[in-house]
Amino acid sequence: MSVFAGIDVGGTNIKVLIVSATGRVLARDSIVTRPAQGPDRALGRVADCVEALAGGRDIAAAGVGCAGLVDMRRGQLLAAPNLKRWENTPLRRIARRHLGVYTTVDNDATSAAWGEYRRGANRGRRHLVFLTLGTGVGGGVICDGSVVRGAGNFGGEVGHIAVTTDGPRCHCGSRGCLEAYVGTYGLLRRARELMAGRRSRYLSRWVDEGQRLTPRLIMDAARRGDGAGRRVAREMGEHLGVAIASLINIFNPEAVVIGGGVSGSFDLISPHIERVVARRAFTEAAKMASIESSTLGNDATAIGAAMYARDSWKNAHP
Repeated sequence: MSVFAGIDVGGTNIKVLIVSATGRVLARDSIVTRPAQGPDRALGRVADCVEALAGGRDIAAAGVGCAGLVDMRRGQLLAAPNLKRWENTPLRRIARRHLGVYTTVDNDATSAAWGEYRRGANRGRRHLVFLTLGTGVGGGVICDGSVVRGAGNFGGEVGHIAVTTDGPRCHCGSRGCLEAYVGTYGLLRRARELMAGRRSRYLSRWVDEGQRLTPRLIMDAARRGDGAGRRVAREMGEHLGVAIASLINIFNPEAVVIGGGVSGSFDLISPHIERVVARRAFTEAAKMASIESSTLGNDATAIGAAMYARDSWKNAHP
């Protein structure tokens, strides 16, 4: 039985999955990235991990989902803020040399979108917008069963939709981007502002007691009724709602799926998203688009990378 490898490359860790032809996870492991050593050494260690996980099964193809700006047609990683030593490298060629099998390379969020489309809750629906919330905000768009890539394969950067005409500066250099509000650094900045204004009961105390301020801590405080936490959750949902309403109007998807770490607090932010979407999106288009939390969780990128490799491999080997 042929199986497929899915590899999710992040700045800290690399997740490796072995999946069946239907996307069922058969084995998994994670290794430290050590980005300063460069992609060649890292992918050599990935190949060892894949071989061990395969357990003698035939690996038909491998897919790599990598954080950063990826030219998937040429297999190059062009830019990656957390993988500086990896920039402008022929990532597909390096991975294929180490893995010894047919290999595809794509952006991590685009891979996750494909995973949700092929294996997640969106199975059976051909139109999907995916957002992944974390340090940054990534995304992918599936229209009529195909990834929307754009002329240079740079499409799907939904984190850089402007939700205000001004506002805090984003890491991309612009202002008012969705990522500047709902990425990790935006959430922490807003929480600190509210804590300084004495809008917090639990959150301020927890931080004073030595707990590290994180999005998860903010959402935990929101569940306890903390004023700052609830305000951050509400504003987060509202900013997402503005962006999602625009995405619904443009792409008319059947589903908008939200993944990433903060998606675990989906129940706190979804009422605010839906309220804004109902006000801003075209009514008929909004009725068609369910707004959902990811069903694949942190496996979405690796599963999606494996599924994209499977699909490309089948097309190359009819």
